[in-house]
Amino acid sequence: MNRSPAVSVIVAAYNSGAFLRPTLESVQRQSFQDFELIVVDDGSTDGAPELLERIRDPRLRVIRQANQGQAAALNAGGRVARGACVAFLDHDDLWTDNKLARHLEFMAAHPAVDLTFSWSRFIDEDGKPLSLHTRHWRGCVSFSQLLADFVIGNTSSVVGRREALDRVGWFDPNLRRCFDQDAFLRVALLRPNNVCAIEETLTLYRRHPRQMSRDWRAMRTDWERMLEKLRALAPDEVAAVEGLAAANTHRYLAFLAYENREFLESCRLLWWAFRRRPGGFLADKRNWMAAAGCLAGLLLPDFALSALERRAGVTGAKGQSAE
Repeated sequence: MNRSPAVSVIVAAYNSGAFLRPTLESVQRQSFQDFELIVVDDGSTDGAPELLERIRDPRLRVIRQANQGQAAALNAGGRVARGACVAFLDHDDLWTDNKLARHLEFMAAHPAVDLTFSWSRFIDEDGKPLSLHTRHWRGCVSFSQLLADFVIGNTSSVVGRREALDRVGWFDPNLRRCFDQDAFLRVALLRPNNVCAIEETLTLYRRHPRQMSRDWRAMRTDWERMLEKLRALAPDEVAAVEGLAAANTHRYLAFLAYENREFLESCRLLWWAFRRRPGGFLADKRNWMAAAGCLAGLLLPDFALSALERRAGVTGAKGQSAE
């Protein structure tokens, strides 16, 4: 492969189990085929290395390294990527067949856009759809809007220009959980209206108990570290929306605590969010829904809570709705 592909797809894989094969197959099925597929095996100790050895695809390049975390693995992929655009896909997520085509068509038509993200749908461990969804953002999103409410949602929804990622220095390996949010926010600081939504559901985001993002305490620590970094880069912009950003983030942390059946902690996180921005909290219907769920978890017996979750279509509380 001497000619550079249009896009480099980077997958960071660590003990991916049964998820990695369907993830890679969703890339191979793309209607847009001018891509290279870079899989960084971040020190897997399961069957992932053997699975990768069995794949016969000239577009596939495998990099192996000792375990350093997802951010470092994606950076390793970025160092060898040859495409002018870069797409990210977590080792347990899936794409629809027209994912790359839609993003690249949009970016070709909008040369001032550095980063695009699609809408996402949640699936469970078995690939079955959950009745949960990310927020359906329309148009472009500014740095301030993105800090206040991270509507991108997940790394697998993103396709960006490599030049922009090079300018911001890619991902910070010191941030184990918020590395993607941090990097994409820094891209949004490069110029106005350069981060835009692809208004279609093109990403299938898998929710399962082994995800790092399920640890709300570690997520909270990482978010605070990220915020400290951003204050130094854009103090005025951060100050303008920091209260709203903190309230929205703590609602998400409350969802994670709810998933872990830590109902008292979930209520405490929501109370903290309310105290940080009372007016904005009461005006957002997502907070009322979160409060109802947390109080139900705190007050109802397990059988009644499980029945309520089944009726709502959120069995096991796998995931959050951003709307």
